[in-house]
Amino acid sequence: MRSESGSIGRSGTFTEAARRAQIMDAAIATVNDVGYHRASLAQIAARAGIAKSIISYHFEGKEQLLLYVIDEVFTGVEEATRAAVAAAVAAADDPAARLAAFARGYLTFVRDHREEMIAAVEIAVSHRDGDGVPLYLAESDEENALLEGMVADGIAAGQFRQVDLTVARTTVIHALDGALTRSQIDAGVDLDAYGDQLIPMLLAALGYRPDG
Repeated sequence: MRSESGSIGRSGTFTEAARRAQIMDAAIATVNDVGYHRASLAQIAARAGIAKSIISYHFEGKEQLLLYVIDEVFTGVEEATRAAVAAAVAAADDPAARLAAFARGYLTFVRDHREEMIAAVEIAVSHRDGDGVPLYLAESDEENALLEGMVADGIAAGQFRQVDLTVARTTVIHALDGALTRSQIDAGVDLDAYGDQLIPMLLAALGYRPDG
């Protein structure tokens, strides 16, 4: 799941970037406290300890600010999963290992950025684009291609059974999103242990055969 909001907010000095980060942190805390619809710029400003006009300098309004939040968070997810896959490729270019690394990278990001992820999902579920489509229905073409490529490579190598690539990557994505839902329900869930259970299940669903 990824926002297509593009580059939002003013680029500029290190001080401006730090201020945007401060505003983003306050926005995340506010959304998690009162929800997307009830969150206001006044509440966000109060939580950040700044004047509302300072937020207006960096963002045109609540919508642009919250789209900035979702874009930053989901960009972080994609960077984390790609880095994990790249590390797996460097160690041993094995499709199953790459898929496992993708899943582990996602779960680690959720573990380390739980509050940010919860807020981003709240925004994605609650916000609609100009055509009235909920943001949570937006897909990342890059993420889809990465996942489908790993599954296709696994099939070609004889590690995975023949499966529909769209079904396979949708199953992986929703299984990983389920870990975030579990984390929302139970803040103390051990996502490392969760991954120890989930990743073998995903590989088994693909008919994983280590020796091809």
